[in-house]
Amino acid sequence: MLSRVRERVKDWIAPVARLFAISGLSPNALTMLGLVFGVIAAVLFAQGEQPLAGVVLLVAGFFDIIDGAVARLLQRETAFGGVLDSVVDRYVDVLLYAGIIYAFIQRRIAEPGIILGWGWLWGLLAIAGSFMVSYTRARAEAAGSGRLDVGFAERAERLIILAIGALLGLTPYAVVIIAVIANITAVQRVLAARRRLR
Repeated sequence: MLSRVRERVKDWIAPVARLFAISGLSPNALTMLGLVFGVIAAVLFAQGEQPLAGVVLLVAGFFDIIDGAVARLLQRETAFGGVLDSVVDRYVDVLLYAGIIYAFIQRRIAEPGIILGWGWLWGLLAIAGSFMVSYTRARAEAAGSGRLDVGFAERAERLIILAIGALLGLTPYAVVIIAVIANITAVQRVLAARRRLR
């Protein structure tokens, strides 16, 4: 969903990308900066520092956007850059939810209610859903389905939901929402792939 919006905000991203291009930082270096901030956000989640984790997570998301824009601006888009970006995204996803699950277990983030009291399980479902959203798209496109950006819970949407939840001190609710919509999106993509690959 936001991947389509991103196309419309290229004019806004371009000036910022130019500043980073002038700085001399390579697109891959920006990708690694995203990883660094993702790790910091995960540690903050583990410590129960929800609002601060939300702010740092938004910074990590910014670098996830700007690295590709800088690569396009400098005409330095490479196959390896795409692979590195995807691998870093997966590591950040796992670390974020690992930090949150740790905070749930240590009671550093309260888990309200009976349903939300299974925070570790919701965290695992969020990890699984996040991975399957990416995997089903990659696997289906490799099989010839064409661009498969079906569903709501792409990575940008998940990060925004998690960041807003953290900023409001409502991380458990954000994790439950992500766990549900990510797995629904994965199923939607499997069904869409089935239709297209018949």
